[in-house]
Amino acid sequence: MISNKRIITIIVLFALTFAGLQFFDDIQSTPILKPLNQFPAVIGDWHLVNKRQLSRPVVELLGVDDYIDYTYEKTDGTRADLYVSYFGAIGVTGEYHSPKNCLPGGGWDIIESKPYRIALTKNTNHVINRLSMQKGSAEQIVLYWFQNRGRIIRSEYWDKIYTVLDSILKRRKDGSFIRIMAKNPDEEEMLDFTQLVFKELNQYIPGK
Repeated sequence: MISNKRIITIIVLFALTFAGLQFFDDIQSTPILKPLNQFPAVIGDWHLVNKRQLSRPVVELLGVDDYIDYTYEKTDGTRADLYVSYFGAIGVTGEYHSPKNCLPGGGWDIIESKPYRIALTKNTNHVINRLSMQKGSAEQIVLYWFQNRGRIIRSEYWDKIYTVLDSILKRRKDGSFIRIMAKNPDEEEMLDFTQLVFKELNQYIPGK
């Protein structure tokens, strides 16, 4: 059954969306600070080893304005996949697709989904998402969050609510989705990579 809290959230979301559509349907796209293809090939002890390109139909389907899909590796062979997508105006040219719907595939199953507290900035903890996925004896950990207009958001519902509010108050709907994946990862190494990525992304993604 759907909880009362979820029902109230959905009602509020629809009300805010209606208000945003009525008063601010002419919001302009916010440009990214720097093209994501300038994201460094070396961050800390991690080196870029692979770049993946989405097909044109997929890019058009997503409506993404900029993205990277990179694999980084340390000298000990540890690898981490980084995917970042940026939208200048969410819901106008394109929008996110739920990771919980997109990620399962290739034999991978979501075993656990939970909030993950991490110090992305000095002395400041943020809560993002952590998925544990499994295929046979192999484990894959996925961390993801939405980074929009100066906020770090884990909830897709709150992301939508903030987007509508900011469209009304700031006339902005820009946003980004960040996903980091690693197979059989060492927790400390994944934490290190995530913190390094976040620090770099602040030079690309518009803040508040």
